[in-house]
Amino acid sequence: MKKIINSIGLLAALITLGSCGFQKPLTSNYFNNGKKVGIIYDIDSIGVFKNGSQGLLDMALTSENRFKEPLKVVDQKINPTQKIKNTFQNAFLNRKKQIIALDHSLDYEKLDKFGKSDSKYKEYHRYDLRSLKEQGIDELLIVSVRYGLSVSDYGMIETGKDGSCYITYEIVDLDDNSLLYRDTSVGLKKIKGKWKTPPNYDNLTNAIDGAISQATDVQKTKLYK
Repeated sequence: MKKIINSIGLLAALITLGSCGFQKPLTSNYFNNGKKVGIIYDIDSIGVFKNGSQGLLDMALTSENRFKEPLKVVDQKINPTQKIKNTFQNAFLNRKKQIIALDHSLDYEKLDKFGKSDSKYKEYHRYDLRSLKEQGIDELLIVSVRYGLSVSDYGMIETGKDGSCYITYEIVDLDDNSLLYRDTSVGLKKIKGKWKTPPNYDNLTNAIDGAISQATDVQKTKLYK
């Protein structure tokens, strides 16, 4: 696992990406622009998300080790990678838009930050991705996925647990590094019954798998408009 515990900052950032200030819808003629789009997936391993009033100090004092082994079991049962890849690949192919899967990830530490622009009509990606045009593509679709267990709390008291999935996506025009699309899809599913049901943890599995399906269904609706 890359990370089993994720901070409240990550959850807040993912939700913020879905706010009006960070959304950029696709133009009506996007799928007819004749350009090749490459796609890079950043699908993290399963994690725990804190959602509530708890601060960073409180988090440091709260043990989440009780979720570690159950989530390992769940992660082996519901790897969402293929489901998410199919969602995007099928949507683009059905709209007759050429899509190419790139066999590498983005290392932002090695990328230059993109300078500020005075344009009033365009937004730009934070990092300069224009060199990826050498891969034979005109545009880049970045799909970032975080999924797992969302724990709500008030102070030190847990108030609920949900399966959760957050899919954020951006399309970058590699001619000028401008953003053609940016949005997020969220899936949240209540756990039915007790979450701690070893050895298979079926209730926990169903909630997280359901959240992944919900998030991909939301994304399908957006892409098929």
